[in-house]
Amino acid sequence: MVYSFTFPQEMINSIQERIEVLERCLNDANPQDEAVADMIELSNSRQVSLSQLTEEFRQFREKFLRSIKLCEIFIEKGTQGQVVPLAFVRYNFLEKEIVEKYWDFFIRVFKIETIKKQTIQWIDIYQLTKNEDEFGGDKTVEKYVLYILLETQKHLLQTLIKASLRVNALTEEEINAFNLGDITPQESEAMLISLASTKKWDYVYRKLA
Repeated sequence: MVYSFTFPQEMINSIQERIEVLERCLNDANPQDEAVADMIELSNSRQVSLSQLTEEFRQFREKFLRSIKLCEIFIEKGTQGQVVPLAFVRYNFLEKEIVEKYWDFFIRVFKIETIKKQTIQWIDIYQLTKNEDEFGGDKTVEKYVLYILLETQKHLLQTLIKASLRVNALTEEEINAFNLGDITPQESEAMLISLASTKKWDYVYRKLA
């Protein structure tokens, strides 16, 4: 099910190493260093100071590490036979924010191949969740919970697909071959958080009717 998703440990280690490299670049701005020169060029192109860029990078790093923690919580509960919709919702929207708001850092930390693998993995998870919703494959997960998970995944999927197309990690033809159908979310982030935290099941039942 959806709690099968996680970053492989070697990927987490690799990403954290690249984060540390970028952090050193920003803190020790030697223009002779290629990575530092890239940060200076980014600073100039965006017309922001290196100190402002450093603060943005600090926020990016904190959100990335927090996303790993949220993912670990969801997976841990999943292995115990529990589904925690709120943790899943918060994790997905945090990932979405990391990609969209911190794109300049995201593209420097995540390799194109990593972005491709992550996108395909989430497509597979979405399709698995959708099949469970349609055919009742996982009786331990109630239909109203699956609704929240599916609506949440649509938000992140759209973002990851756009990112993959932007860096040519995947082509339009490859995306279309997955036959995802309409992945336009019907619920906002605020509504999904509300549904997951307060269990407004009457609202969900009406949507499913």
